[in-house]
Amino acid sequence: MPDFSTGCGAMIAETGARNASFPPGRLQEFWPWLDEPADCRCVAMRFSWNTGNTGPLEASDFDVPPRIARAAPRRLAEFVAGRRCAGEALRLLTGRTLFPGQAEDRAPVWSEDIVGSISHSRDRAIAVAGRSERYRGLGVDLETMLTETEAREIAPQVLTERERARLGRRIDAFTVGLAFSAKESLFKALYPIVRRFCGFDASELAGWDSEGTALLRLTGDLSPEWCRGQEFAVHLGCLDGFLITRVSIERGQARPLAEGAAPTAQRRDHIVPV
Repeated sequence: MPDFSTGCGAMIAETGARNASFPPGRLQEFWPWLDEPADCRCVAMRFSWNTGNTGPLEASDFDVPPRIARAAPRRLAEFVAGRRCAGEALRLLTGRTLFPGQAEDRAPVWSEDIVGSISHSRDRAIAVAGRSERYRGLGVDLETMLTETEAREIAPQVLTERERARLGRRIDAFTVGLAFSAKESLFKALYPIVRRFCGFDASELAGWDSEGTALLRLTGDLSPEWCRGQEFAVHLGCLDGFLITRVSIERGQARPLAEGAAPTAQRRDHIVPV
């Protein structure tokens, strides 16, 4: 396996994302991944739930579901911060002031010409938005780096049996955290398409490189279009000790596999299997 901690340091030094500063309440456009943004925008911010400081935009500026309005200050701050990031990403992308709603299943509701995703962790929030004429799905996830103790606790739920067998007795905190975040991003990107919930066993981490790309593979059929063996590139970034993953599903990406056929990989030759 590559030592991603070293590769990540080199990657962030190149992009400058590690040095980005996010004062509470300030929205900031940035792109923490090494690929180029195409018909897509990403915005992040810091927020504080202790003081209610989520910036100049108040919750009254857009609809807040009753269950969120009644929630603890931290949950309300997370929701408002995520919507603020999404609203700014949409403004940068379309020039319009829009905010995604929330469906009964709690998924963000975007306008028909937009796909997007929102994530938050501790006092950070992030959102990506892209044009639906190019993308069918976008997924983003923001996570703190796991400790070894945390990784051991969640590994049985996050990793498939085959992933655990590959790791053996050695539980690597970064690998577990990467698998967790990458699978979250994939689920967010696929859910608007397949309209079904998927557990962590629906995909497995096939490998990653030191240049900011990982590979996820479906372990079963989600639909006639999204079949066992289908592979997805996962873009990795880091910011202030947070891991940020993104999955972009472009139009025309999926095609059903013939019985017994090998998957058509987005794999790059330098990706090292887990």
